[in-house]
Amino acid sequence: MREILPGVFTWGSTYADRPWDLNGYAIVFTGGTVLIDPPALEEADWQKLPKPITTVVLTNRDHVRDAVLFRTRHGARIIAGKDEVSQFSPLTIDAVVQEGDLIDGALRVIHLPGKSPGEIALYLDPAYHAVSRKMGGILFLGDAIIGNPPGALGLIPEEKLDDPKTLRGSLPKILDYQFEVLLLCDGQPVLSDAKQKVSEFVKKLG
Repeated sequence: MREILPGVFTWGSTYADRPWDLNGYAIVFTGGTVLIDPPALEEADWQKLPKPITTVVLTNRDHVRDAVLFRTRHGARIIAGKDEVSQFSPLTIDAVVQEGDLIDGALRVIHLPGKSPGEIALYLDPAYHAVSRKMGGILFLGDAIIGNPPGALGLIPEEKLDDPKTLRGSLPKILDYQFEVLLLCDGQPVLSDAKQKVSEFVKKLG
């Protein structure tokens, strides 16, 4: 568990079939802490996690990770994209969001279908968050883009994508937002010049 940016914490784990870091994030807001795609925590890190934990946001069906435990231990609600809800069965989703919605008054929802029907990205809107404003904008991505190989951007293996063509068509949407920091739930984050790097990556995809 480490504070990667002021008020934004991260931790991770790895799995044999995914040779890159699987990261979760915790964002501290006035009303409580929001978790994004939280993997398992070491017992000592439970004490470091800012509380109260009010919300867990899942960007896609494959990032449930330890969400249920956070709901059980802290009473956090679980949120996911409207078009992804059916993909989580039998897990119950407590609330759904769609394109343009704000979570906890600051996390803007961006719908990015293709990997799965209702994948979402989360934009920490600088208009409502001082740290994001200072950093030039902060964007969180689940599986739409990953930070692998290390130091570069990539897509998850094509066999794990429902519709690669749709995903490629979705990705340019994130360039409508201003961000200099890209925090990835799979692979290494990009802490500077992120929009430029994403723009170059999207162009390569064609």
